[in-house]
Amino acid sequence: MEIVFWSPVHGQSASTSNTLIFTLLSGIRDKKKCILTQTHFNYNNLEAPLVQSNSKSASEFFMDVGIDALVKRFKAERISQKTIENCCISLPKTIISLLPGTTKINREDFEDEIGLIAPRLIREVDKYYDLVIVDASPSRNDLSQKLMDDAAVVVVNLSQNIGVIDTFFHSFKPSINNRVFYLFGSYDCDSKYNINNIRKRYKEINVSNSGVIPYNTKFKDAQIESSVVEFVRKNINCSKLSDNNYFMMKSISATEKIIKLAGKKQEVRKGILR
Repeated sequence: MEIVFWSPVHGQSASTSNTLIFTLLSGIRDKKKCILTQTHFNYNNLEAPLVQSNSKSASEFFMDVGIDALVKRFKAERISQKTIENCCISLPKTIISLLPGTTKINREDFEDEIGLIAPRLIREVDKYYDLVIVDASPSRNDLSQKLMDDAAVVVVNLSQNIGVIDTFFHSFKPSINNRVFYLFGSYDCDSKYNINNIRKRYKEINVSNSGVIPYNTKFKDAQIESSVVEFVRKNINCSKLSDNNYFMMKSISATEKIIKLAGKKQEVRKGILR
């Protein structure tokens, strides 16, 4: 199943951070075979929290792996699971594969090449994994729209900024309306605009299709230190007295809801295709 994480604005809703915790919980807790990639014109947002590259540059560290390498092979031959795995970095002691984003330095080259091929490529990759998780670039560019059109579920990452939510619903395209999960990142439960009040304010948002990922300082630090895998493994069964319990419980709840919704939409699509 393809699940796309997307935000209408850049830098406000913790979209990449939300993608990370969802992927790690799906792979470590739920034993889903996951492949994680991104279509930002910037490699570091997603990869750095997972893989410590030390002093190496992105182009050197991700040489011969990543979405650029897989696109090149896809254009030349029919790809297999082995081909995909050879372009990925396996996260230690997990069944999660990381397909690093582009290291191209020319945005037009990236958008021209990836934009034409990525949707077909991801459909091919989807044959070999339980979950294909894409951290799509924000705003309504053509590539993000194509990926969202194909996804079983689009996770729309929002903040508790009412202006942002109002703007989103004002310009929202209904083509993916029944496949949306609303996820509020860097969530502050003490805000007047908590999830319960947001659900009351917007009829489109309900208990089944929305969740929160609370702000957590230690998870933020783990991203900086490239240790998010260790953080999740250590805290996945943390006690109710732990400082990380609220963050983990809300993250697990959101993850379970997203996977449940994706399963339902996948079954509907299979029925239509039959």
